[in-house]
Amino acid sequence: MKKDSSNKLTLIGSISLGTGVMIGAGIFALMGQVAELAGSLFPIAFLVGGIVTGLSAYSYVKFSNAYPSSGGVAKFLRKAYGPGTVTGT
Repeated sequence: MKKDSSNKLTLIGSISLGTGVMIGAGIFALMGQVAELAGSLFPIAFLVGGIVTGLSAYSYVKFSNAYPSSGGVAKFLRKAYGPGTVTGT
């Protein structure tokens, strides 16, 4: 396996991160309910969800390049909303 010396979050990595954070296991649990509610518009709803996930991934890329750290989402929340956000105080 080739070791990558870059510590930057790539577009593919951020899409994976955004997808995992936003969708997680919920895609398997809720797919039937969404298909029933959306009916024939289900493919369009699925594409819209993909676009939203892509925008989230783009945000991760931009933010991680502006503020490189190993803190992940918690670091982003702290930077955006202050130190009490992560702990709830």
